[in-house]
Amino acid sequence: MVIGMTKLARVLLLPALAALAVAAVALAQPPAPPPEDAGAEPSLEALAARAVHPDEAIADRAIAALRAHGPGGHAVLLRQHRDALARLRDGHPADGDERLRRAIDRVSGQRDGHSSGLYWYTDLDEARREARRRGRPILSLRLLGRLDEELSCANSRFFRTVLYADAELAGRLRDRFVLHWSSERPAPRIEIDMGDGRRIVRTITGNSVHYVLDAEGRPIDAIVGLYGPRQMARMLEDAAVTHAACRSADDRAACLAERHAEAERRLEAGYRAAEAGPGFPSYRAAIASLPTLAPSDAPSATAAMRLTVGKAVVETPALRMLQRSWVGPMEPSTEPAWPVVADAFDRAGPPSPTTVGLLRLKLGRGGTEPIAARMLTTARSDGARNELLFHRPIHGWFSAREAPESFEALNARVYRELLLTPASDPWLGLRADDLDDALEAAR
Repeated sequence: MVIGMTKLARVLLLPALAALAVAAVALAQPPAPPPEDAGAEPSLEALAARAVHPDEAIADRAIAALRAHGPGGHAVLLRQHRDALARLRDGHPADGDERLRRAIDRVSGQRDGHSSGLYWYTDLDEARREARRRGRPILSLRLLGRLDEELSCANSRFFRTVLYADAELAGRLRDRFVLHWSSERPAPRIEIDMGDGRRIVRTITGNSVHYVLDAEGRPIDAIVGLYGPRQMARMLEDAAVTHAACRSADDRAACLAERHAEAERRLEAGYRAAEAGPGFPSYRAAIASLPTLAPSDAPSATAAMRLTVGKAVVETPALRMLQRSWVGPMEPSTEPAWPVVADAFDRAGPPSPTTVGLLRLKLGRGGTEPIAARMLTTARSDGARNELLFHRPIHGWFSAREAPESFEALNARVYRELLLTPASDPWLGLRADDLDDALEAAR
């Protein structure tokens, strides 16, 4: 039987073309994670590949192992998945990239950890050992809730979006500090149940503090509340210089006292130099315009809310529903224009592209540049205000040698006297006994 040439070509070529197509599809897929081996210890590269495995049990074991390897495991995970990481940071993930996002969050110890590239310790003793090994200070974040959860307190969410996502600041944090976070208490949440399975959940109060500690865990400084990236960089640079100057001083307390007294003098001098500008307040007038800090065993949450500006925008609407009497978060007519004050000390640049990308990823849409710009303005305005309302008293504690020498004691004083949310009040000022709403009392 004779087969024509055209038919013969089809017979010979079609299987070959099919094989080529299969090969092309295989090449387009990411390499399969190596199989688990119960014998030999897997390499960090093998663990990084398994961390995004579709089988969550396999992925979870690899993630836990990478976390146990500390910053080294974290670095390999980021390096192994650099292409997917770039997509996540741009806010345009591909199918499967959410598994990488989950893995990075858990290995790094930070929600939205892909945007910062930072590694956080959650055990202070481990952070101290690493600080001693590297000769670095510790930057310890104290927050309500957990940094590795979406619904941590509002300020810490601003930190993740505006501060840690800023590439320049993140580089400074990574290269000069050992990072640690701990939870003051859970972040209280308010939930609206629509009755059909849909829910709206928001946090309602709480504040955060960045503490700078030496390798023994002793306080060097406390940076309360929200700042813009350039402001925070300046605070951290000052703290790093203080750490270097005082770490081997014969009288550490005297060294800290002089450094903080000098910081307060610089703050006042900056105001004096800028007072000629339009709309700029005098140093004393700016201080006099701020809310009065009145510590008590159980201050109202509305009193604590007046201490913040940016966070209040997020949490005030829900808080109003729980209070009978209301004191607004601030009185704009009595306070200076804080964006003007912030501009006098450092001009704002555009938001970080990584901040824009993170908002694009979280909101699921484009057009996030104006949102990022508003968040940056809020952070910078808060930072200018926080320097007077919170940082100036802290400088005073250190310069008068009244600052507690332990992290725990300083933290307790900050939350009681500055943030008006003492640990002694289990309700965080949210329980209002004078609110007659015909519901059984909260217990």
